[in-house]
Amino acid sequence: MSRPALSTMTAALVSVIQLVSIALLYVLVDYYIDHAEVAALDALPPDARSAWVSINNGEVPDPKALAALAPLYPQLEEATEASPVEGVLGVGFVLIVFTSGIGVFLAYRLVAPLTRLTAAAEKIGQGDFQVTVEPGATKEVETLAITINRMASELLALETRLKFNTRAVAHELRTPLTVLQGNLQGMTDGVIPASEEQLRALLVQTLGMSRLVDQLNTLSLAGTIDFVTATTTTDLALHVSETVSLFQTSAGDAVDFRTYLQPAPAKIDPDRFRQALLALLENARRYAGNCGPIDVHTGLDEAGRSFMSVQDKGPGLPDSVQHSSFDMFWRSEGLNGRGLSGSGLGLTVVKAIAEGHNARLEVGNNPGGGAYARITF
Repeated sequence: MSRPALSTMTAALVSVIQLVSIALLYVLVDYYIDHAEVAALDALPPDARSAWVSINNGEVPDPKALAALAPLYPQLEEATEASPVEGVLGVGFVLIVFTSGIGVFLAYRLVAPLTRLTAAAEKIGQGDFQVTVEPGATKEVETLAITINRMASELLALETRLKFNTRAVAHELRTPLTVLQGNLQGMTDGVIPASEEQLRALLVQTLGMSRLVDQLNTLSLAGTIDFVTATTTTDLALHVSETVSLFQTSAGDAVDFRTYLQPAPAKIDPDRFRQALLALLENARRYAGNCGPIDVHTGLDEAGRSFMSVQDKGPGLPDSVQHSSFDMFWRSEGLNGRGLSGSGLGLTVVKAIAEGHNARLEVGNNPGGGAYARITF
């Protein structure tokens, strides 16, 4: 059931207080006046009281009774005229006490949920992200409680991911650093010859660490205003042609890249786009380069949106891990078992670059075999 808004609840309570106050004022004043008049009459002698009753009933009083009332009439009139004033003052005091009690109750009802929300926010600020808050009686408090609970849940997930990523970075750097340290120590001790071959092997380790640091730096910029800059409307096919040609030269004849390029205008940051394409080409070369040609496409999809895709003839991705492939430091167990190395950040970087362009990255398996990665702008 939907909870009422705070303004609605407050207005309703104020209206109820006003109606109750008016009703009490009428009832109590009427009762006080009647009671005061009865008390004044009870204080009169019987003859004078009889004359007063006859006059109020529109009857002619007995002369003897009227004579008894005459000297007391000013006193009786003063008492009955003062009764309304005293009644209003008395009832006013009662209403002040009554409305004050309702005000205290209302304030408690409104403040109690806010106190719980404040306590929860303080716990979250101290690092307790498992705290939850029960919804309050009003719509605003319920919305705020849901927001705080969602924020705590997201912070808990972020903390878990941060711890995992920190351990993963340490693991990724530990292996090349251990290799470097061991080889350099061996060269210093004269156990390992400082040959050109050994130095080239160590250089490969440093290049791997440098690539990891660059990818982490790219991810640290994701979502900031400095991530995707200098955008321009251009043809994706031109950038793909240049980048694939350069990558083919560096990869040599061991891998065959084929391009199928159709005009695909899009507003991109050329440097970031090239970085994403290189990451996709490197992934395809690393995991499917010996399985056949790698095809790169550009063009327009059925909805008229520009796209770029990389398709290979490799083993593809298991259906159960296609979404996990975007996670930082994720690697397919099957590919790891084949002795293939990598930072596990490639698709994470590509996804961040795609989102920086308000584009969408999709990965999956081709019907005829192999995997594909597609960026749609």
